Parts: sequence; structure tokens; C-alpha cells
Amino acid sequence: MNRTERVQEILRLEGLADAAKKRAAAARAQLDAEARAELDREGTAPSWRLPDIGTVALAVSKEAPVIADIEALTKWCRERHPGEVETVHQIRASFQTALLQRVLCEGDVVVDVSGEIVPGMAVRVGGVPQSLSIRPSRDARAVFAAAGEHLLDVLLSVEEDVPGHLDPADVPDGDR
Repeated sequence: MNRTERVQEILRLEGLADAAKKRAAAARAQLDAEARAELDREGTAPSWRLPDIGTVALAVSKEAPVIADIEALTKWCRERHPGEVETVHQIRASFQTALLQRVLCEGDVVVDVSGEIVPGMAVRVGGVPQSLSIRPSRDARAVFAAAGEHLLDVLLSVEEDVPGHLDPADVPDGDR
């Protein structure tokens, strides 16, 4: 195989990969839309077990306190918990972890166990759909990988004339 043929093979493979990724993204978007519609309709996050294939699940965020303004939180900790603030005026990671576990969400504010609003913290909204995960079984992954390798071998065995120059008029509008 000469250099020109190797470059053509690389471009063919990269074109195939790009087209496959585009189709996979479209199929994933459609599946994601179905999962979100099921969440809206039934009120619970879907998790689909597909025999011999794997599991598809739509993660949903949970309401939880988050740090929205570290400066305001640091100031509050300096006043109320000065021993937990390091000299660089940074909240100790261990205290921040402990604080996040003991504060409560009340409406759209975060309060300490005393009921005091904690400045610099906000409420992350719960129930928001996150990413859809597809976890194929080991056997399904192996079967689809083998099928993909076979398909790739078949596609690469087809010898087509690869132009040295491609006229932009030869490319469909949707691909530009």
C-alpha cells in the first residue's frame, strides 16, 4: 500500500467513524427523548433491562445543597466556625463535606441545623433528568464489537474509485 492509498484508507475510516458517531448520536437522542417522555408521563426515572443486551437508565438529579458563592460561605464560616477556616481563607474540605451533609434545603435556601440561612449556598433543583446511560452486557458488547469489525472489513473490501479531488458540488447540502 503506498502513501496515497494509506491516506485514502485513513480518510475512509475517519469518514465512516464520523458517520457512525452522527447516527449513534441521533439514535441516542431519540432514546433519551423517549426516556424523558416516560419520566414526564409516569413521574419516575425509567430503567429498562433488555435481555441479552444490557440496561438503559435515565439518571435524575436529587435536591441537594451546593456551594454557590464560596466567598459568602467562607465569611459565614469565619464568623461562626473560625477554627474550620484555613489561613488562606478557604473552607477546610473536611468541614465543607460535613457542612454539606448537615445543612438542609428549605425552599430555595440552605439552612444550618440552627435554622440560620447559610450565605453562599444554594439549592440544586431535584428531579432534573441527567444523562442516559447504556450499559451493555459483556456478551452483547462482544457480539456488537464482532459485528462492527465484520462490517468494517466488508466496507473496506469494497474497492471504489476515490477521487484525488472532490468537487464541493458533489457533496449533498446536509453534509457541508
